[in-house]
Amino acid sequence: MPTGLDDFQQRLGHSFADQNLLRQALTHASFGHEKRQRTPDNQRLEFLGDAVLQLAVTEELYRRFPELPEGRLTVLRAQLVNRHHLQAVAQTIGLGEHLILGRGEENSQGRQRGSILADAVEAVLGALYAEAGWVVARTIILRLLEPSLAAMTVESDAVKANPKGSLQEKLQAEGELPPAYRCLSETGPAHARIYEVVVEWQGRELGRGQGNSKKEAETRAAEAALNAVVEKP
Repeated sequence: MPTGLDDFQQRLGHSFADQNLLRQALTHASFGHEKRQRTPDNQRLEFLGDAVLQLAVTEELYRRFPELPEGRLTVLRAQLVNRHHLQAVAQTIGLGEHLILGRGEENSQGRQRGSILADAVEAVLGALYAEAGWVVARTIILRLLEPSLAAMTVESDAVKANPKGSLQEKLQAEGELPPAYRCLSETGPAHARIYEVVVEWQGRELGRGQGNSKKEAETRAAEAALNAVVEKP
């Protein structure tokens, strides 16, 4: 068992009655695969924790931002539950040093890998819910996310200010690949060029935009994509 779990549980805000459940939440699948034995890993708890996290964040954003439509709330939620943000949460509570990894992952810096850290955060949240229930899990989730939630209170219009960033946050919450921008055409005289850009994701066109620069056209395409992907019921 990794050392220092008392400190880890103190940072988390919960002392597990079932330490084996916590161990499972910290065990990456590579550990059992490498030993060629059936060792409980954190994949099922990750599945559970993802749902618990989504509900806690959805409920809190719904309460905090009564003026925002569904589309904007969806983008804000994506900023809180995406892999990069969960990696930051993992680093805050020192989760990486307590992971139980196979030797291959250990030697390839698995303790610092964003995907492993994010999955383990969800698994720990799943373990919290499984042992202590919704109220405890929700309370700890909101405490861990409070700095980011507070920043959103001040910057609730960040979505409008950075449509390209907001689109990427939204899409990468659903899959690993970022959106891709492609210039379709350049028209007009040299001093007044008009660019048309399309933004695509996973082989699908999400939106098009025009502007006097490629950057402006990309921004317009991202806005169109957000309206199509996020804001439509």
